[in-house]
Amino acid sequence: MTAIAAAPTATPFAWRESGLTPLPWFPFTVAASRSHAAAAALVAQRAERAYWYLRRLLGFTPRFRLLVLDAADWPRFAAPSSAPPPFGVAHFTAGGHLIVGATPAEAWHDVAAHLAAHLPPRALRELVRVHGRDHAHPPGPDLTAVADTLIAHEVAHVIAEQAGATFPRRWLAEAFANYALVAVLAETDPAGLHRLGTLAEAARALAPAAIGEDALDVAGAADPVASVVAQLTLTRGVYEAYADAHTRPLVRWFDAAREDRPAPDADRELGRMLARDVHAAVGRLAARFGAGRVCIARAA
Repeated sequence: MTAIAAAPTATPFAWRESGLTPLPWFPFTVAASRSHAAAAALVAQRAERAYWYLRRLLGFTPRFRLLVLDAADWPRFAAPSSAPPPFGVAHFTAGGHLIVGATPAEAWHDVAAHLAAHLPPRALRELVRVHGRDHAHPPGPDLTAVADTLIAHEVAHVIAEQAGATFPRRWLAEAFANYALVAVLAETDPAGLHRLGTLAEAARALAPAAIGEDALDVAGAADPVASVVAQLTLTRGVYEAYADAHTRPLVRWFDAAREDRPAPDADRELGRMLARDVHAAVGRLAARFGAGRVCIARAA
């Protein structure tokens, strides 16, 4: 997700000027590009499940508008910058809009092709068995369903930003959102958690390499494959914490992040602090996601 300051939706949405279709009866405003209302309803339902679950768990109510856009409407609402996020890359804008593509980003097909080319045959067969085949690269797995589940990750980012939670490293903010994603899926979509888990486990089979921490910025990453695999490495780590202690570490983490406690600069000390205040599995991630670099499973 692009790191953009969150702002409450203080003014009514300009429906007539937007040209978008409203979807009523959600706890937040939902608008969709014309002819994409059905897809937007599915996204909104997933967002709603994440909204209610995380609101109850963390004790904080986020304020946002969900805009589900096609490629034509995307440039009008995407975060304004010299390099706005490419179509399909979900992000939150300073105007209080959670922007999501009506269809998944094309980069998911690149990830599928890379997995087909580099995973061991047994691991690839298992992924295809669970996910089906990608229509653009049939030897690879269809990751559309995984992409659909990630709205919970974005809602967690919105909550953290609006609640004033701060994270001393980029990877910590992403790990927190991934922990929230795991918790939401475990409670509301076990099949979705299984699909995410099989993908995260398969990523372990890729040869490790060191890349910059900016790979976690999907919107600006030159290599979407490295970005996805880095996120999956985080997901595996936080899942260990969830499997051991359910959501208690996540709640402790959220409360501590809102206090803006000082964090040590050294990776080893940061890991010890995370192990003490959050969970040992999260603390171990500090050794892999050091300052200015990220160790991920990535084949050449």
